[in-house]
Amino acid sequence: MRAPARVGPERPGPRGAGAWGDGVAVTRADVAALAGVSPALVSYVVNGGPRPVSAEARGRIEAAIEALGYRPNAIASALRGGMTRTVGLLMSSPVNPYFAELAEALLRELAEHGNTLSIAVTDGDPQREVAHLRSFLDRRVDGLIVASAEAASTVQRLQSDPVPLVAIDRVDDAAQVSSVTIDSVDATRKAVEHLQGHGHRHIGCVTGPRPLVVSAERTTGWRLQQAAVGAPTGDALVAYAPFSMDGGREAALELLDVRLPVGDAVRPTALFAASDVQALGVLAACAELGLRVPDDVAVASLDGTQVGRFLQPPLTTVRQPIPEIAHAAVDLLLRRDAAPGAAPVHMVLTGNLVVGRSCGCGA
Repeated sequence: MRAPARVGPERPGPRGAGAWGDGVAVTRADVAALAGVSPALVSYVVNGGPRPVSAEARGRIEAAIEALGYRPNAIASALRGGMTRTVGLLMSSPVNPYFAELAEALLRELAEHGNTLSIAVTDGDPQREVAHLRSFLDRRVDGLIVASAEAASTVQRLQSDPVPLVAIDRVDDAAQVSSVTIDSVDATRKAVEHLQGHGHRHIGCVTGPRPLVVSAERTTGWRLQQAAVGAPTGDALVAYAPFSMDGGREAALELLDVRLPVGDAVRPTALFAASDVQALGVLAACAELGLRVPDDVAVASLDGTQVGRFLQPPLTTVRQPIPEIAHAAVDLLLRRDAAPGAAPVHMVLTGNLVVGRSCGCGA
């Protein structure tokens, strides 16, 4: 096979620079020439279609992109200059009602300032997270809002030129990232305390995946409130699961196993779900097991999304102040844009209990 022709200087510029060593911007044609393919094939690889590319050709193209440090929008960005009036939002799930309402609130806030919102969904995939963040940075978005501390750390590793960034999650105090979050420990305690007020002691905890800070905080809140009244706090009452309906269902089936009680174990008479989306799965699990909510199992959760009002029974939950979170995040982002060197700001908001009938109230 004929080796692909090489164009330009023999020594390309630094990786990610988007230019040859002499300062000339790398183009799609340069990548095509180095890979020995047509510019159209380069476009298909970069844009994910619309036509398939063979594995062999894709490998050559990706190697050429890596060697040249090509960034697809380098020229367009240089010609455009100035602000894009676009903010990128990275979130894990479009079907989680919390993220759906958060995105809607951010859209409204940004529109008031003449900005648009570009949304990317990771589905919890670290590789997809990196790809989306690279895309945002390559498109020169004016700022980024990320819904996890992990994504905030990834942005800081990827960016060469600082981009205003706000995390809607708790971040390390040493991190140079502003953040807006709810006091998850306090919010969880409110929900669990309400269940305790109905006479429940064996309250199970359906929480998020172990690596996440928010999962640990909500589990901590459950333990603290249970301990405050001398109620059980053992690991047998905790189930870790994804923040999804399937996750909530599987966790509830585990905690409400009909084979209990066995030995010292006692099946929970109430469940706290660390998110509304998990609570949807909890209600489904109760129905599968023939358990009535709240007569057999009381349920309370954290998020306070609108979907909870329309469940049967309506969900008792601690509402996150989503409009206030969106307002604060956009305000912090604009502040970081106006004063890039300013110290990061960490805002912690509080949630309020919204009483439905899933806890036993009104039953």
